[in-house]
Amino acid sequence: MKKLGTLAIILTLAGITFVSLQGCKEKTTQSASKGSSLGTTESAEPTSFKEVTSKLDAGGSLYMYLGTEQWLKSLSAQVEKVHQMVAGLPEMDEKRQDVDNAFNVGNRLIKDSGLENISGIGLSSIAREPGFYRNKIVVHHYAGQGNGFIWSIFGKEPHELDGLNLLPANTAMAAFYDIDAAEIWSVIQKQCEQSGFPQAQEFLKEFPQEFEKNAGMKWDDLVNSLGGEVGIVVTMDDSHMVRIPLPTQQPVEMPEPAFMFVIKVKNDAIFNRIDALLKEKKAPGMVSSDQNGVHMRTVPFPLPVTVTLRPTVASGGGYLFISTTDGLVQEALAVKGGKPGLKSTEEFKKLSRDIPLQGNQFAFLSQRFGKNVMKVQQQVLNSNGQMPAQLKEFMESLNRPDKAAFTFAVGANTDEGWMTVANGNQGSGSLIAASAVVPAVMAGMALPALAKAKARAQSISCINNLRTIESAKNQWAMEKSKPASAVPQWQDLQPYLINGKTPTCPQGGHYNINAVSEMPTCSFPGHVLPKTL
Repeated sequence: MKKLGTLAIILTLAGITFVSLQGCKEKTTQSASKGSSLGTTESAEPTSFKEVTSKLDAGGSLYMYLGTEQWLKSLSAQVEKVHQMVAGLPEMDEKRQDVDNAFNVGNRLIKDSGLENISGIGLSSIAREPGFYRNKIVVHHYAGQGNGFIWSIFGKEPHELDGLNLLPANTAMAAFYDIDAAEIWSVIQKQCEQSGFPQAQEFLKEFPQEFEKNAGMKWDDLVNSLGGEVGIVVTMDDSHMVRIPLPTQQPVEMPEPAFMFVIKVKNDAIFNRIDALLKEKKAPGMVSSDQNGVHMRTVPFPLPVTVTLRPTVASGGGYLFISTTDGLVQEALAVKGGKPGLKSTEEFKKLSRDIPLQGNQFAFLSQRFGKNVMKVQQQVLNSNGQMPAQLKEFMESLNRPDKAAFTFAVGANTDEGWMTVANGNQGSGSLIAASAVVPAVMAGMALPALAKAKARAQSISCINNLRTIESAKNQWAMEKSKPASAVPQWQDLQPYLINGKTPTCPQGGHYNINAVSEMPTCSFPGHVLPKTL
């Protein structure tokens, strides 16, 4: 009966709802078209939503906007309020000057940096084809408001990505960034001079002198010689496999890697100083080459190693090169001279599709790099017989060469802030999810092991306590000439315990002292003092 009554009530309510919906259908439709409470609402406060989202790709797996205008534009004012509050505390009287100086430095950095100009941040990720995504990141400021060193030290205006013209076809990873060393040093000088801290002002005087003493060249000469761009290049030679010296049952091999650090320069000041040092040290076997405007110094590595190692420093084409081999420098200069390089490969052509080749920074990651690294990791995992099965299974699930990441990204300082565009096989949404899931899974797997380790440590601590009690009991019996059947009390043992303190079991067990002839015991299971101390 109760079920039938309930059913009747439900049917009655459903009928009322149906009639109501039919009667209000026309009104609801009209209301929604005008903008009902379920529709969009205009913000009563200004935001950069339209400016930021106009640069993003809608309809993908990630579309996010964070408005920062309301809380960043007055950040320095909020910091000053905190300053006044802290400075008003009575205990600050003796340290007031240092507190004032510290807050002044912080506030000045906020204002000079241009942090308060950030009006919004946007992220988007959309699949261009299955397994291939375009990701965007926008750090926005309104046109004409990008004032501050964060908007200039990493490049003031987009330009041709000349670093791409130094990359050989077998490049596995590369990243080039604009960086204005002279402006960074100028910022440091200004902040130190105005900080009010004598130590900071002393640093400004001593640092250049110490640098010149140790490096043999003036600090200003170094800063003024830099051209505002640095880069790293890693290549992998598939035609030459090398063995990796790892303690595995089977030999681990991978394509021969080479590394190169690249610095854009205005002159040869840095190269000349390194050259002078090599000559002063009389580097054994050094090979010098000065041809066609390229200066190169190579010091062959005398010991047998699995990879080609010929440390090289070179200057040419407006760049300073520091490389593991002279061959890589020669290849980079050949690409700069017109030889087909990375840009001619099918992988790069796909990754750079619809990506602007003007900017202030770029990063390239070939799938070859990840595949080869993962193969090495897989061989190491297979040879590890002591790894817990659950952890090994999880690591293998992450270590899939067919899923190795590849990407090409370009960042540019535009009229409305920083914008980075990237193509690759990893969507931003997946990366954000993975960054949350992986630590959680790892923690879930690690917690049992940590708990076990903690219990083991507590057990050891308790057993050490039992040893202390046994030792104190024996000393008491010896000094007091007590028989083996005597049972001391805690107050009897205090003079023989560490600092006179009664030990306690870390897991809450209760200690029994027992007779002199018996071992002390703990009520917690497993906390047993071995018979042989």
